[in-house]
Amino acid sequence: MNRKKSILIFLTVLMSTYLLSGQNDTEIQTNEREIVVNSNSDTLSVGYTYWWPYSGPFIGACGNKYALVFLGVVAEINTPVIDTTVSYIPQTGVIEITQILKKENLENEKYNNQKYFSSDCFNGAKLKKGDSVMVFCYEYEGYYSIPGPMSILKIKGENDPAIRSIKKYIKSDQNPIVIKNDITLWKKKGFGNALKQIIECQETIDIKD
Repeated sequence: MNRKKSILIFLTVLMSTYLLSGQNDTEIQTNEREIVVNSNSDTLSVGYTYWWPYSGPFIGACGNKYALVFLGVVAEINTPVIDTTVSYIPQTGVIEITQILKKENLENEKYNNQKYFSSDCFNGAKLKKGDSVMVFCYEYEGYYSIPGPMSILKIKGENDPAIRSIKKYIKSDQNPIVIKNDITLWKKKGFGNALKQIIECQETIDIKD
């Protein structure tokens, strides 16, 4: 009787140890999955609308509204990939986000204080690791999108006059008239004609009103 009782106790302890061990393994696996998810949640991955005809800070006949504008520093640029299944050359890059200038909560997406931005639109951007940039994202089907490498504008640090100009533009709900005197500035950056176009459009709208 005592021997049977001892065997029963031994088996009970052994089974309890096994179950606890399995529970710990499950907890560890769960924690590992959570770490991966948290790591990924630090990065905002934005789709490349490569079929849009223009990219930059001033697109569309009257100026498309920004969905997200931020300052950052290029953290990584990968080698371009030759992919015959798409109509562009994907080149993935990562930008560390340092300051948000504008953010909109879209139908299917919103900015959740991610630390990094990632997209495969970097081919032709002429950027390198460590460059300071100002990035312009738009809305497409309820998600953030970027229409090309010209929407990643290289700047001379946080005192670049282009930043002050864009801040004025955003504060005015993107009324281009408020930055009409900045055309020379934007001409030097290659966007003078694009700004003139949306100014003329706004002036036409104001006349009709």
